[in-house]
Amino acid sequence: MTENANTTLDPITLEILFNALRSVTDETYIALMRSAYSTNIKERRDHSTAICDARGALIVQAENSLPIHLASMIGLMDSLLAKYALDEIEDGDLFVANDPHVAGGTHLPDVNMAMPVFSNGEIVAFICNIAHHADIGGMAPGSMAGGMSEIYQEGLRIPVIKLFRKGALQQDLLDLILLNVRLPEERRGDYYAQIAACRLGARRMMEITDAYGNAVITTAYGEIVTRTERRMRAAIETIPDGEYSFEDVMDDDGLGAIDIPIKLHIEKSGDQIHFDFTGTSPQVLGNINLTD
Repeated sequence: MTENANTTLDPITLEILFNALRSVTDETYIALMRSAYSTNIKERRDHSTAICDARGALIVQAENSLPIHLASMIGLMDSLLAKYALDEIEDGDLFVANDPHVAGGTHLPDVNMAMPVFSNGEIVAFICNIAHHADIGGMAPGSMAGGMSEIYQEGLRIPVIKLFRKGALQQDLLDLILLNVRLPEERRGDYYAQIAACRLGARRMMEITDAYGNAVITTAYGEIVTRTERRMRAAIETIPDGEYSFEDVMDDDGLGAIDIPIKLHIEKSGDQIHFDFTGTSPQVLGNINLTD
């Protein structure tokens, strides 16, 4: 196919591209699972993979990816593109982050990685993955013990930073990370597994762009997102219009707060749905809070 400014896709080509992109995320998901060292990833499968476009929008994810991880990847890309201009991102760079407050993370043990894919001098995708590491340092093994009252007790905070620059590992950065965690060789193996999954995804993505060209791929991104929204709205429409409410409590935060309320009120009309968490507990002292 040739590239042009007004690229359009027929339904068959779009379906082929959608499944090609899905296959990239599924393959990287399996590669990460099979090559990781820790039980968390190999057996619990507490990891996810996805492809984002050059603007950081999530386009496709592996079939078994976890929804909360996908939200974290979006947060990672927002933070990455806020910190680095596109012309500061180079072929061979690879970013790592875990911090919930400045890097879109969920909690510190969930380590995000993202690698840009270049074609004809421009970024056509970011290959992303996230994996729950068995330890990220802090006051207790596992980095998630009860009794923690501040994030500094939970472990090492990693902002969005380049672990690789132009294909070269920043060994001093990796050494710093591994010095602050328990079982550093197991952690090293998990980091290498995530790196390998990014590289595999980048190779597969290049094969797709070489076959179809940048313009076709970019057009496919837009169509995938548009059609996904259309399907979601159609699914919402099948729910009866009305208002729905639910509430529950968390037992405690480990530091004295008990029966912590979680309240949700839903208003549904047509193809739109609104979630209102008014009445849910504000931040508590323990380590069970969410970031904004």
